Amino acid sequence: MSSWPALFAAAVSMWLILKGPAAKKPSWVQKTCRLAMAFFLYSAFLYLLKWNPFWRWISSVDFETRNKAEGFLILISTLVWIIATLRILLRGSRFPAFRRLENHVPRQENGRRRLSLTDLALFYLFMRK
Repeated sequence: MSSWPALFAAAVSMWLILKGPAAKKPSWVQKTCRLAMAFFLYSAFLYLLKWNPFWRWISSVDFETRNKAEGFLILISTLVWIIATLRILLRGSRFPAFRRLENHVPRQENGRRRLSLTDLALFYLFMRK
């Protein structure tokens, strides 16, 4: 079961597609890419858990037994995948009770970046002697 590298590569390729050609596509295309990326990552992690060299390498972590550790990691990864999937599906749908009361003014892009207080603090921190 060494197909986990291919699944991780598929997830990275979906991310590249999402950042490139799908960046200006409709939201349903972007959601589909995000769902596919989450599924590929989840599947790759599950295949990695079934790969015996992984458990030989991780034996230094001192888990009690492989079965308990594997079951716990499968449970955690499944919960993370479900939460990620729900977040992807529900992104963009806002409930009226959670809307901000103030008016949102869009930022004007003028091409110049202003210095912030954080920039000045970091400059002072690294340039002092």
